[in-house]
Amino acid sequence: MKKAQQIFTLLLVPVDALMVFIAFVIAYSARAEAIPLPVVYIWPFEQYIKLALLMLPLWIIAFSLAGLYTNRRKGLNEFGQIIVGTSLGAMALVLWVFFNRSDFFSRLIIFYIWFLAIISVGIGRTILYLLQSNLYLFGMRQKNLLFLGDPDKVTLHLFNQINSRSNLGLKPVGIVCDSEVDSNLPLKKIGQIDDLDKILKKQAIDEVILTDTSVDNEKLFHFLRTCQENNVTFKAVPAHAQVGARTLQFDAFEGIPVIEFKGTPLDSWGSVLKRAVDIIGSTLSIIILSPLMLVISLIIKLSSKGPVIYRNIRVGNNGNFATLKFRTMYTDYCTGSQYGGSRAEKYENKLIAKSNIKTGSAVYKIADDPRITPIGNFLRRSSLDELPQLFNVFIGNMSLVGPRPHQPREVDNYTREQRKLLLIKPGITGLAQISGRSDLSFDEEANLDIFYLENWSIWLDFYIILKTFGAVVKGKGSY
Repeated sequence: MKKAQQIFTLLLVPVDALMVFIAFVIAYSARAEAIPLPVVYIWPFEQYIKLALLMLPLWIIAFSLAGLYTNRRKGLNEFGQIIVGTSLGAMALVLWVFFNRSDFFSRLIIFYIWFLAIISVGIGRTILYLLQSNLYLFGMRQKNLLFLGDPDKVTLHLFNQINSRSNLGLKPVGIVCDSEVDSNLPLKKIGQIDDLDKILKKQAIDEVILTDTSVDNEKLFHFLRTCQENNVTFKAVPAHAQVGARTLQFDAFEGIPVIEFKGTPLDSWGSVLKRAVDIIGSTLSIIILSPLMLVISLIIKLSSKGPVIYRNIRVGNNGNFATLKFRTMYTDYCTGSQYGGSRAEKYENKLIAKSNIKTGSAVYKIADDPRITPIGNFLRRSSLDELPQLFNVFIGNMSLVGPRPHQPREVDNYTREQRKLLLIKPGITGLAQISGRSDLSFDEEANLDIFYLENWSIWLDFYIILKTFGAVVKGKGSY
C-alpha cells in the first residue's frame, strides 16, 4: 500500500509538468489565433516550445516552494497553493524575459499562461485524486489500519468516521488493547498491547493509531520504534486534544523545545485578513442585495404590525450585542423589553417545554412555531431573515463565517469546551449551516464550529460561503 501511495505522490510532479505544458500550448494558440488582437511579431512554435520546456523545471520548483509536494492539502486549501505556485512560475517567466532582453512576442501571453495553468493543474490533480479515490472505493489499495488503545469514545468515533468514508483509503482491521472488548462493538480485538510487535510481523498492517492519550513518553516511543522497525506508519491522538488545543506552535526557550497552545489561527494577522474580507464581502452584499431587502421590508410591513427589523441579544467574542434580523414573528410574541416583554418570554418557555427539538442540549429550537407569521416561515426556511446581519458584519460584531451566536441563557449552559466558541466572532454561516443546520444536535454543531476555529484558513471561509448557497437552496434542516 505504501508503494501505491508513493506512486500517486510521485505522479503529481509529471502530471503538474504536463498540465503546465498544456497551458503554455493553449496560451500560444489563443494569443496567436483565437484572440483578435494585433500581434506585430510572433515566435515560431518550435522556439516557443523550447522556452516552455526550459521553464518547466522552474515551475516545478515554484510548486515545491508553494508546498504542493510537502503539505498534502486538498480542496480550496490546495487551490490556494496552486495559485501561489503558478504565480511564482509566472514571475520566473517574467524575470527570464527581462534579464535576457528577449524579443518575446507578447507580454500578455504570460497572463494567459498563468490563468490557464491554474485551471489545468487543478484539473490534473483532481483527475489523479479521483483515480486514487475510486481505487479506494472499490476496495483496492486500501491501507490496513490498527487501533492501539481501549475502545473508548475517541477510538469508536475515529472508527466510525473512517469506516464510513471509503475514499480515505483506510480499512480498520481491529484493535490491540489489554481490556476486554464488548462483542457488540464493531471493533475486533486481535491481541494484547505486549504482542504488538508479533502482530505487526504476522499481519499486513499499514498504519497504527494510538488513541490512548494517557500513555507516558517511554511507552509512546516504544510504540513508535516498534512500528518503525516493522515499516508501519505510526500516528497518535495527542494528549493536547484533551484541552481542545489542536493548533500548536513549536518554539525553543533557552535551548528547551516548548509548545505554545494557540486557540485559533485567527490570532494576529489572521484576524486582520478575515476582517478585510468581512468588510469587502458585507459591503458588496449590502449593495447587491439592497433591492431584495427593500422588497422584503415592504412585505413584512404590509403583512403584520410592528418593526421590520428584530433586534435580539446574542453573545459574541466581546460580550453581548444585538443581532439584526428581519422580523419573522408577530410583535407581541417577540422576546425583549421593546416587544412582547415578560409575557412573550413566558409563552416562549411554554413552547420550549412542549416543542423543543433539541432537548438535553445547551440551545433550544422550537418546531412548528405558532408565533411565526406566514411570510416569516418562508424567510426562515430560505434564510433570508438573516440578510440584515450583513450590517452586523460591516459594523464588526459578527463575521461572514463563524459559529452561530446564541442567547445569553443558552451560553450559560455551554460546557467548558463549548465556551471556546466565544474566542472568535460569531458568523452568518458556518460549518454547521452547511452540514445539516437544525438537524444537527448542538454537540455536533459545537464540534464542527470548534474544528473551524482551530483549523481556520481564508480558503476554508470561501469554501463555506460557496457551500452555503447550496445548503440554502436545499433548505435541509431549516425551521
